[in-house]
Amino acid sequence: MRSDDRLCLVNGNWADSVPVLDRGLAYGHGLFETLRLHRGVPPLWSYHLQRLSLGAERLAIKLDSSRLQCYLDTLLAHCPGEGVIKIILTAGVGGRGYRVADAPEPQYVLHWFPTPASLSTWSPQGLSLTLCGHRLPHNPGLAGIKHLNRLDQVLARMEWRDEFQEGLMLDQRGGVIEGTTSNLFCLRAGQWLTPSLHECGVAGVMRQYLLDSLLPGMGLSAFEAVINRDELRAMDELFVCNSVSGVWPVRSIAGIGSWPVGAGVQVIRARLQQEFPCYH
Repeated sequence: MRSDDRLCLVNGNWADSVPVLDRGLAYGHGLFETLRLHRGVPPLWSYHLQRLSLGAERLAIKLDSSRLQCYLDTLLAHCPGEGVIKIILTAGVGGRGYRVADAPEPQYVLHWFPTPASLSTWSPQGLSLTLCGHRLPHNPGLAGIKHLNRLDQVLARMEWRDEFQEGLMLDQRGGVIEGTTSNLFCLRAGQWLTPSLHECGVAGVMRQYLLDSLLPGMGLSAFEAVINRDELRAMDELFVCNSVSGVWPVRSIAGIGSWPVGAGVQVIRARLQQEFPCYH
């Protein structure tokens, strides 16, 4: 159970299963976070905890942040210093039916994984993306949070194998939203734009860190905007980002166009690596 490739805590105990009546299993009633681990430290933990807390409030799950921190410290004390940690918070055990119990006890699952081998094949000269046919539904009540129901991403990811590194997802109107596992940034006329996520999509931790801290600290302008697929062709540079892989330039999107790896994304990648060396 506690070998390097199988370190998992369920409510603070070494285990690899949850009850069959768990609401996260039955209804997707829960949330998750995926943390990069470097030298025994998750670089953006405060951002992850902030998003998890926001999601828990929206889904009426009583998150005990002190308890979660205790479980995380236990896992960190036993796992390798490099890798990825996945945290799952569910609404706990419930009966058959959608009604939530009066005082549900959340379940905390923390699991260590090795750093994805695929990252070693990605090139700083840019990633190749595909445009996914499956589109994200509009759901403002769930927009932004990282809830457990990721069937849209599962269906989209079925559309390619290894010929692309990521897939770009649109909403029902054809607006650009995000990658299946990443957020998108575009450079236009000296300003960085990222798609608005008010109706659907996941507000990524790396995306938030870039908007709140790194880009303003570099004196760069960045803001949310509605972007349609046709506008992508006129962008000067593109990159995708998430908290596991960091920032990666986009070289091409099949059926839409191609872009050079410009100075803008190169400077951002360099600054991010200065702040967090794991994102190289």
